[in-house]
Order: sequence, then C-alpha cells, then structure tokens
Amino acid sequence: MLQLKDGGRSGLANETTIYEQRHVTLRTGRLAEYVAYAKEQVGPELNRQGAKVVCLLNGFIGQPQEEVMQITRFPDWDSWNGYQQNRITGESGLVEKDEARLLKAVASRPKDQIPPEDRRAVYGYRRYFIRPGDIADFAHYGENGVWPRIESQGACILGLWTTLAVTDPLEVILVTGYHGPGHWEETRVTGPKPEDVDSGLWQGDLELRARREAMTLKTWVCLMQAIEVAPNG
Repeated sequence: MLQLKDGGRSGLANETTIYEQRHVTLRTGRLAEYVAYAKEQVGPELNRQGAKVVCLLNGFIGQPQEEVMQITRFPDWDSWNGYQQNRITGESGLVEKDEARLLKAVASRPKDQIPPEDRRAVYGYRRYFIRPGDIADFAHYGENGVWPRIESQGACILGLWTTLAVTDPLEVILVTGYHGPGHWEETRVTGPKPEDVDSGLWQGDLELRARREAMTLKTWVCLMQAIEVAPNG
C-alpha cells in the first residue's frame, strides 16, 4: 500500500485486486454489434469470475469511435487467470486489434462500489508519464488538490491507475467523468476562477496541480463516451 506524506493512504482497498485494461480496435461500422456481444457474452462470463466492469468507453474526441477501452476489476490473480482461460473469442469478425495489460489502483478511486450518480456521459482518458519514485506524491497532488475542485464543478473521478509492471518512465492513467465536452471545458484552469467555485478549492488546485505538472514528463488526453452495458458495482 502506498503511503502519502500527509499520512493518508493511496492504493488498493484490497491489495490482491488487479485491473485489466483492454483496448480494442473494431472494424469500421461494427460498434453496435460489439456492444451487443459485450452485453450478452462478455458480461455474464466476467460476473461468473467475480469481476466487474469499471468502464466501457469508445472514442469520441481525439480517437475514432471504433477505438474501445474497457477497464475491469478482478478480485485476485486467480479470477483474472480463470477468465483468460474461459474467455469467449467470438468477436473475431468484429475486431481488428485486441490488446490488454494489467493495472493497479494508486488512489481512493475507483470506489469499491460505483454508484449510478458517479456515472457520466463523457470521460477524459489522460495518460501521464512520471518517474517511478514520484507515484505517491503524484497521487497525493491529484487526490487532495485537483480532484476536490473539479468535483465541486460536477465532474467525477472514476479512477487513477498505473501499470502493474514498474517501468521508467512510469505510465499513470486517470479517467474522469463529465456531462459532456462543454462541461470538460468548464473545468479547465486556463481562465479566471468561476464565481461558483470555492476560493480555497481553487487555490489548492493551483498549488498542487503545479507540483504535479513539475513531475510530469509527458501527458495527453482524449475524450471518450460511455457505453453502459449493464449495472455495475
């Protein structure tokens, strides 16, 4: 479990939990069929393994709609391995490319149970690259500086992860929900403080965001739209 300098904890509620990020490139025009496949075949098999889909998203702004990204929570290594052995591969006529990797959570998000009110129509999918030794501070600056301010404006942090394998630089993934592209624009810090945002939250964001940016080697973001396949906890 990662220890934050302020005494808080950043990491997994259960250290055995792992997350799979699956990135699928679909053949042109096959999105609706793939969503039906995910709902009717993939979802039930994941449930049998005790897994839960955290999000299923497809490209919106910055990626074509045929780019689909799914993050799934598995309670432990055995459940993930069992799913791999029983994974249905009937989507071969729909998929052009399929890649997967394992992640671990490095903050209090994702929540163990994600309530419906936390869901949003559009998600910012942001990738950061940092030095491995900076991960605890990086999570702290986001969780205690940036997140409170943007959530006060109606956004919702879905999760913060890094790759299970430690690399240098280390990739960190942040997924944040918004009501739409306009809402995403409203939460940027490129202009003056909005009147309805608390001054303390705004200043806390600016200070810790600057520290986070100072340790960021590279970052970029795209907007994806949510595909709600089934109720999820």
